[in-house]
Amino acid sequence: MNTTGWVKGLRVTGDGTGIVSHAGVALIRALADNIGLTAGLSKALASDRLLVHDRGRVLADLACAIADGGEVISDFRVIGDQQELFGLVASVPTAWRTLDEIAGGGQRALGRITAAVNDARRRAWAAAVSRHGALPGVRIAGKTLDGVTCIRLDASVVTCHSDKEGAEPNFKGFGLHPLLAYCDNTAEPLAGMLRPGSAGSNTAADHLAVLDAAIGALPPAFRRRLMVTCDGAGASHDLIARLDELACRRGYQLIYSVGWELGARERAAITAVPAQAWQIAVDPRGEIRERRADQACSDLGCGHRRCWIEEAHVTELTSLLRAGPAGDQLAGWPATMRIFARRERPHPGAQLTLFEAGDGWRYTLWVTSRPVSTRGWLGQPAYIDAAHRVHARVEDAILPQGSSACCMTLGELVM
Repeated sequence: MNTTGWVKGLRVTGDGTGIVSHAGVALIRALADNIGLTAGLSKALASDRLLVHDRGRVLADLACAIADGGEVISDFRVIGDQQELFGLVASVPTAWRTLDEIAGGGQRALGRITAAVNDARRRAWAAAVSRHGALPGVRIAGKTLDGVTCIRLDASVVTCHSDKEGAEPNFKGFGLHPLLAYCDNTAEPLAGMLRPGSAGSNTAADHLAVLDAAIGALPPAFRRRLMVTCDGAGASHDLIARLDELACRRGYQLIYSVGWELGARERAAITAVPAQAWQIAVDPRGEIRERRADQACSDLGCGHRRCWIEEAHVTELTSLLRAGPAGDQLAGWPATMRIFARRERPHPGAQLTLFEAGDGWRYTLWVTSRPVSTRGWLGQPAYIDAAHRVHARVEDAILPQGSSACCMTLGELVM
């Protein structure tokens, strides 16, 4: 099958007549062909039956429709209605049959498709490195961390307004609760797991499976230096133990940053932190998160709450919890694990715990394996904090909450 035949002779001009909507999808379609994604999917979904529409072509076109903003399978007709631009395109019923056939293939079909996608990713990343010298770095508070591949794990509730398969009541209403892994360098999905709406946020087995799949999806050359982040909702002992195990492999580096619960031992440690141990945090631009109010008093070193706005500070609690009066309270956790706390003035309407309401600060905790010996800006507590907080960027890559389960599945699987 000549997967790029349709694009031969294609020209882009600004002086033609008439209007072709969604013409930009042609470039995405050409990219899928040129990096071998379409051909790989065709091989993965090959059949002995005589088919009018190659199933790899259909699946790649569905992915292009999703990239174009499609939310339901019927949006696929946007491509099919423009034969002059896209050539022969399957009908919506054929698209449904293709998905049914894939579902009927079970894990074997999924494995073949995943392998095809990963092969295409290797070619695409190799081309990007050949042209630009490297993949994009990880953006952290106005600075860039180069030479590291960053994986972000996040579970997201997808709201459903009908009784779809697996849709169940959850803490946000009714729907599905998929677990996803994204590459922060390129903002692309690496792995995903469709889960029922009632699935837990910190189910360790799910996180371990998606983590392993995400690492396996990376081209081998980009698995040597990894950064893995997860918010507090997904934190578990098993996940951190697995990350520590991966970090101990000879010839590999893995730095993790995982959210942490504010419990009794952490509250006691925070209470024992000297005032001078809190360091000023930085915002996404790398500027300090502390400034004087317009009506502040003349004493620049004052502690008046009314004189300071947008305050945020960071401190490390590891020593207090490892070698404090109560002994080692982190026994059983990796020895390389460090625990940090961030405090900031809450926004209006923010809900605080009784502990937080006592001093007016809102606290966020996380653990990391960033070595104490780290030099330069990344070894500073403010930037260790910033490196964890940018985990929220993964939410920008997740499809809108109104997307259907089919779109979420296909988008995470193919694109």
